[in-house]
Amino acid sequence: MNGKWCICIFVVLLTSVVTLEAAEHIHIRTIKIEGNRKTKEALILRELDFKQGDSVVIAQLTDRLVYNQTLLMNTGLFNDVEINIKAWDQEEQDVHLSVKVVESWYIFPLPIFQLADRNFNVWWTEQNASLKRVNYGLRFVYVNFSGNKDNLKLILQGGYLRKILLQYERPYFNRTKTLGFTGRFFIDHRREFPYATRFNKRQFYEDLSEINFKTVKSTFSLHYRPGVISNHEIFFKYEDNKVTEGVLDVNSRYLNGSIRQRFFEVSYFYNRERRDNRFYAAKGSYLTAMIQKEGLGVYDDLNKLTTSIFYAQYVPILPKLNLEMRAKAETEWTGNRHPYFGLEALGFGETYIRGYELYVVDGTDYFLSRNSLRFKLLDRTFDLKKKMPAKNYRIFPITIWLSANTDFGYVNNDLFNEDNPFNNRWLMGGGIGLDIILYRKYVFQLEYSMNHLNERGIFLHARSDI
Repeated sequence: MNGKWCICIFVVLLTSVVTLEAAEHIHIRTIKIEGNRKTKEALILRELDFKQGDSVVIAQLTDRLVYNQTLLMNTGLFNDVEINIKAWDQEEQDVHLSVKVVESWYIFPLPIFQLADRNFNVWWTEQNASLKRVNYGLRFVYVNFSGNKDNLKLILQGGYLRKILLQYERPYFNRTKTLGFTGRFFIDHRREFPYATRFNKRQFYEDLSEINFKTVKSTFSLHYRPGVISNHEIFFKYEDNKVTEGVLDVNSRYLNGSIRQRFFEVSYFYNRERRDNRFYAAKGSYLTAMIQKEGLGVYDDLNKLTTSIFYAQYVPILPKLNLEMRAKAETEWTGNRHPYFGLEALGFGETYIRGYELYVVDGTDYFLSRNSLRFKLLDRTFDLKKKMPAKNYRIFPITIWLSANTDFGYVNNDLFNEDNPFNNRWLMGGGIGLDIILYRKYVFQLEYSMNHLNERGIFLHARSDI
């Protein structure tokens, strides 16, 4: 076979391969956005993992469209998202896509009637549901303030805890939509506050004749989000805390023997988001890591370095059955000068062992694992029509899960360990629960749990993105 024939055969084979590869891909010719009255079209396009002009493997097209619906829902800006193929030119292998969104309600001028305790269970059981331990005021939240996923928040609160908060967050301010910032100013005044922990219960200092605790915080952070999965944040803070002289009489180590504590902080956060629903995930994973330095040498009131990592994995087992596994570890380096104030480990926010809602476990280092086997009882979407005056909420999705929960954790505390039997030992708790998710982002959990002391109870938890 001469060289000319070899070249001809090579050209034919190469052409066949190129033709085959071209046939396996589809070209996204246009993307049309519909239903966005407030949200900027450029913001919606930025949240997709493909853009106009991209080529997509045909066999993966359906999965890619479903995945991008998830990306848009995870912004928290929409109650519903549909991405469909509007037209398909088979000769040119072009596809025209339609992205239809139903926007959420963005303005929330809400009255504040909020419990001052760590959770509903503490307020109901230990404080006898006292209305004196209630905060009241006004919370104004404007989500998607300018249509760029930016949020404005103002809180004016009185009652048990008095505070003022002003916050503005803009996720993108540059042309390529990769850089954002958040600014926050916060004032907090209290007549009563926890000054110590005994038997893993918070002890409260109270003097109604004056304000016993004052704090002022000012923060600013820069965000870098190059794609749709990872986010980097550099966080800066100035904090000024003051207490009255009487606090030193009951706990001289509350602020390390002083009535005032001032410090600057710089922190770095990394987040990687791969969940199908960041409010209540059924599959995917989530990772966040932090390194935090409190005390930069300007003042000598605090010198603390903290690192933490959190990872969650959601594993589908059957169509209606999945496994949730979450783990968090945190450690601090402070020497022996750590004040009592700021010494928090288990029992705050989402960092608790089920069955121990009425307790706190303070410490400098801790590990926590929370695990749930969940079965989907209900997954329905209702059209409320004119029964719901707010048009954005007429499509009403509700999901209910039954869960079996097992948690365990360990807290190290060598500084304030007296009379706290839950410190420096492994703890385990769990039980069963009923999780109700409304509009895919408002979560209510009713749980029956027990701890290692065989104490049992019904506990209520709730969370939302507002």
